Amino acid sequence: MSPVGDKATATRRPHDAEASRRALLEAAQEVFETVGYDRATTREIGERAGVDPALIARYFESKEGLFLAAIAAGSAEADGIDFAPRALVGFLLERWDERGHSPISRALASPTLSPGARDQIKRVVRDRVLVGLVEALEERGAPDPELRAELLVALAIGVAVTRANGTLETLGATPREDVLATLAPLLDALES
Repeated sequence: MSPVGDKATATRRPHDAEASRRALLEAAQEVFETVGYDRATTREIGERAGVDPALIARYFESKEGLFLAAIAAGSAEADGIDFAPRALVGFLLERWDERGHSPISRALASPTLSPGARDQIKRVVRDRVLVGLVEALEERGAPDPELRAELLVALAIGVAVTRANGTLETLGATPREDVLATLAPLLDALES
């Protein structure tokens, strides 16, 4: 080896894969929180993390994989989620109205998920939403809290998707607060 080759090797900074992965996750959480999934770019996430955006493909396979990892790494407490049924449905509708739909909300409404993707989505939804919602329903003495929790999530997804895609025009044009007020008796019934 030439002295130049030795010197180049000696001055090269060591690669820290775990630090890069962690930086990408933290940057992704910030970017997705700020602009939502659809407007977030891998370039912006890489720049914010201080790493090459191509590392997203290496560590997470895709922007969607990074999103799922960022969601899984977060917590309901960090998001400030209130698991009272009305509050939770309001939170979900507000988030989807303002930030658009994410791979999770799209996947929950998709009949064509692969078994691996379905398992990953189930874990994220269970850990981030269903566990807290089931506990809140149990505290209220609601019968079948698991079923009721899943019905509440399905209701929120259905309302949000049809508002976003315009298939139900009146629902899409109605202000979110009015939709929630109209849903209030149903939400109250599901929590008692």
